[in-house]
Amino acid sequence: MSTMYATIQRPDGRIVAYSDSGPQNGIPVLLCHGLPGARNQIPNTAILDQHQVRLIIIDRPGFGMSTPDPDCSVLHWRHDALAVLDTLGVAQCVLLPYSAGTPYALALASMAPERVIRIHIMSGVVPAAARDLQQMSAFNRWLHSFGTNVPKFWLKPLVAFLNLVIGVGAKAGKFGIWLMRGTFTAAENNYVAAPEGQSFRDMLSESFRQGFLNYFTEFAIVGAPWGVDFATITHPITCWYGDSDRITPASAAQRLQQLLPQTTVRIWPGAGHLLIFMHWDELIASLATKA
Repeated sequence: MSTMYATIQRPDGRIVAYSDSGPQNGIPVLLCHGLPGARNQIPNTAILDQHQVRLIIIDRPGFGMSTPDPDCSVLHWRHDALAVLDTLGVAQCVLLPYSAGTPYALALASMAPERVIRIHIMSGVVPAAARDLQQMSAFNRWLHSFGTNVPKFWLKPLVAFLNLVIGVGAKAGKFGIWLMRGTFTAAENNYVAAPEGQSFRDMLSESFRQGFLNYFTEFAIVGAPWGVDFATITHPITCWYGDSDRITPASAAQRLQQLLPQTTVRIWPGAGHLLIFMHWDELIASLATKA
């Protein structure tokens, strides 16, 4: 089955966009995209059919085709997620958070635990300890600091400048790849430039469809206290990290296990932050087996 792209309208008038891929009777998996990210982050749909996995991805507010939400927070996003799941008739799902999608997935698991089967975290952001920040690239340390410390009245003029000078959509995506080339491993840079990296390039373009505003807004949201009650999360958790990841370092797995002791960790030698793209087939096979 190919991918279906659709939208729903929330009671406040906002539009929430999502994708629905794979067999309709397959294991429902809700992928919470990273930062940047979008609903078209689907490297290979054939593997979904092979393992009977139904993949759902929701554009968070301000990304892709979802309307910005002035009240957006880690906890508040669960309402959008549950509305999409209800629309699709999905009673329970496996959560697949990637990178900055992790706090949103954990908030959903905490506040609607009956809707979640298990959690599989890929390169997940955690409430950062100082040593984790030091293992990030200088660029990502700056972004973390910028998102959490910049005064809000500076943000809109800066975003307007970036949207004008750099552009939005595909232009912003190409600029992002240029900026991140020093953060990626050599294998990741080769992947991004190769034909098989088209899904990553398409995701970046869609993520910046509306410009840079929510890119920086999400840094502030994820960098602030999440408000998640970790003690209420009792689901089985697996996490994968690359030992060469300079965006969410593998040391974050130890912090994750402190917060959620039921977490099983796998560290991939030589892998960086694009682990979810470059090991997509193994990931889907593992999800299907565990679910």
